[in-house]
Amino acid sequence: MNLLLADLHKFVGYSGGIEHVLSRMAAAMKDRGYTVSVVMADEKSGDPFYPLPEGVKLYNLFKMEGMTEIHAGLFSKAAREIARAFSKEAARNRNYSIFNQAKPQMKRVLELAKPHVIVSFREPTGRLLLEGLDTEIPVISMLHNDPDEIFLHSPEKEKRALEKSRFIQVLMPSFIEKAEKYLDYDRFVHIPNSVNIPHLEVDPGQERKVHKIVNVGRVTGRTKRQHILIEAFSKIAQEFPDWEVDICGDTYDKAYVTMVKSLISKNGLQDRVHLRGTTKNMGKVWQEADIFAFPSHHEGFPLALSESMGVGIPAVGFASCSSVNELIKDQVNGFLVPDGAEAFSKALASLMKDSELRRKLGTGARESMKPYAPEVVWDSWDKLIKECIKEQ
Repeated sequence: MNLLLADLHKFVGYSGGIEHVLSRMAAAMKDRGYTVSVVMADEKSGDPFYPLPEGVKLYNLFKMEGMTEIHAGLFSKAAREIARAFSKEAARNRNYSIFNQAKPQMKRVLELAKPHVIVSFREPTGRLLLEGLDTEIPVISMLHNDPDEIFLHSPEKEKRALEKSRFIQVLMPSFIEKAEKYLDYDRFVHIPNSVNIPHLEVDPGQERKVHKIVNVGRVTGRTKRQHILIEAFSKIAQEFPDWEVDICGDTYDKAYVTMVKSLISKNGLQDRVHLRGTTKNMGKVWQEADIFAFPSHHEGFPLALSESMGVGIPAVGFASCSSVNELIKDQVNGFLVPDGAEAFSKALASLMKDSELRRKLGTGARESMKPYAPEVVWDSWDKLIKECIKEQ
C-alpha cells in the first residue's frame, strides 16, 4: 500500500513539532510495510531537520524536477503580513494563494507517488488537495492544535474543504466537541501523538552542583511565552542560587528573542538563564533537567512536555492551556497553576526546595505517559489507514 504524508511547510533545517511527528510517522508506517512518500514545500534546497528513513521519497513541491519553481516572493510575503494586521483569515487566504500556484506540481506528486491514502498535516495542505485538486484519493486530515486556535480565524473555504476528508484526527478527546463547533462533520477520530521515551535513568531529586529548570520549544511569544518563565524565575532566583534555566529551541522569531534577551539582562540573569538554541541531543537535556517548565498559552499535544514527563521529570504548566491541562495532573505528575508569572513562580519554588517531591512527581509523570507508547499510537494509525482503503 502506498501512503503519502503531505505537509506543505518549510522543512530545511526547521525543527517544528509537526515535522517531528511526520518523521516518526514515516518511520513507523514504513516499518509496518507501507511504501511511504512525503511531500513538503520549501523555497530552500536541503534536508529536513528530522531525518526521513531510507527508502522514503521526499518531494519538495516548490522545487519539482522538470517543473517551474514556486517562489512566494517578497511582494506576496509583504502582502500577507499587511493582510494579517487587519484579518488573520485574509492572511491565511493570501498564504493559500501561494500553494494554489503549485497545483500542477501537487498533481505530479500524486501521479508519481500513486498513494492509496494521503495524510494531510496542515489545513492549507488539505485545502489544496480537497478543494484545489478535488482529489478522490482518501485524505485523513490531522488537527495538530486546539480547534479553537485553528478555526477561529480560518477561511470558510478551508473549513468546507476539510469536511471532504475521509477522517479528521484530533489529539485530545476534548478537541472533538470543539471542532464540531466549526465543521459540519461527524467522522472525527482521537489519536494522540506518540511519546518516544529514551532509555534513560533520570532522577530529578538527585543532588547536583547546579540544578536546572528546562524549557524546550521554539522561542516565540504567541504560543510558548518563555518570557513568563523568565519573569517567574526572576522572583525566586536569589532564594535559589544553585538553580539555572535552560531554554532550548529555534530562535527564528527574532523580535521576540530580542525582547527575551532584554528581559534576561534587565533582571541580571545573564549567567543563569541560557538560550541554548536547537539540539538533537535531547538525552543530555533530560539528564540535566530537574524541572520542566512549560508556560504555553495553547498546545495541541506538546512533544517536548510529554517526552520530559516520560523520562520522569515533573512539569509545571497552566491550567488554562489546552492539552497541557490534560497531560499534567496537578500534584500527581506536576503542577497546574493559574496563568501568570506569580503562580508559576510559586509552583517552581515548591519543586526547587523539595527533592523528594520532584522525585515523587517525576515517578507519576513517567507512569502517566505509558498510554502514549509508540506501538499503541502507530497501531491506531495503521488501523485507520486500512479502514480508509477498505471503504474505497
